[in-house]
Amino acid sequence: MFSVIRLGTSYLSLFDLYSLKLPVALVTLSGCATGVNVVAAGDELLGLARGLLSAGAQSLLLSLWDVHDRSTAEFMRVFYGFYREHGDKALALQAAILRIRETYPHPYYWAPFFLVGKVFPSSASSK
Repeated sequence: MFSVIRLGTSYLSLFDLYSLKLPVALVTLSGCATGVNVVAAGDELLGLARGLLSAGAQSLLLSLWDVHDRSTAEFMRVFYGFYREHGDKALALQAAILRIRETYPHPYYWAPFFLVGKVFPSSASSK
């Protein structure tokens, strides 16, 4: 419940997220371990992901561990380039992973990223 993101000189907490209206298609947090949650009583997951989804974000691109700056910057360029061109988050994630694996074959560089929420284009769900 005490998860926070530092934004410049201020902080955005999980409690803040529950009071926000965030009607966006995708939120990306490419920092360190942004997708890690804590299991609370009743097997309830608490963390930034839950807060962002509760605020209205349709999907999230998060990381599971501390990421490497250079490979992450390249990962995000590939991900967003593909996503902008094709409009498919899942395929953009796959394209970014495959591209980063060419230069950085160790999973540390490409495996921490994952999507949560609505990840497929709306046309895929109607087929």
